[in-house]
Amino acid sequence: MIVAMSGPSAPPVAGFVESAFNPMVYEAVERCLTARPGDGARTAMVLASTMGDAATLDLGSRLLVAGQVHNPLLFMQSTANAVLGQLSREFAITGPLVCLSTAADPAGELLAAAELLLEDEELDRVVLIGVELTGTERTTAAYRELRTGPPAADLAVAIVLDRDDPLPRLPSDIPPAPSGEYGTLRGLVELAARLQGTTP
Repeated sequence: MIVAMSGPSAPPVAGFVESAFNPMVYEAVERCLTARPGDGARTAMVLASTMGDAATLDLGSRLLVAGQVHNPLLFMQSTANAVLGQLSREFAITGPLVCLSTAADPAGELLAAAELLLEDEELDRVVLIGVELTGTERTTAAYRELRTGPPAADLAVAIVLDRDDPLPRLPSDIPPAPSGEYGTLRGLVELAARLQGTTP
């Protein structure tokens, strides 16, 4: 297995504007797939996020409310599967592409999805991606309802699990309620660090 992380300094990606969400996803996944090439026909990708690309969604909403001309890039970019589609084209991935919205535990949801997908004998590996932005006023209110919070900085984490890898389990000492600098991605960051033998 291989792990990569990216942050708000990720280089821009053509066709994606305003938000760091998709460039971060692209950079983290690109690092993984470049370091571990494989058969795209036997590869799946699963992306999980609590709030999704809130920056693009909120910008599009503000322009709409202000009566300004709608930018079509802001519509397509507000869906996480847009960047997965671009990655699948560039790395010839024709396996399943899945986007999940999860309230508090992206790591657990991603591992459960990987376990299910790898039951398919036509798949050899799964790319797991967790991504979260620091948020906006709207998402801050939503986080309060969830009794958690955003990461201190924009963050994306990608992990490639091969069929031959033992399916990792979340360490039991990670509290179930994510908090601190990694927000809802805390469990995934902890897992990635332990897979690499480092400390987050």
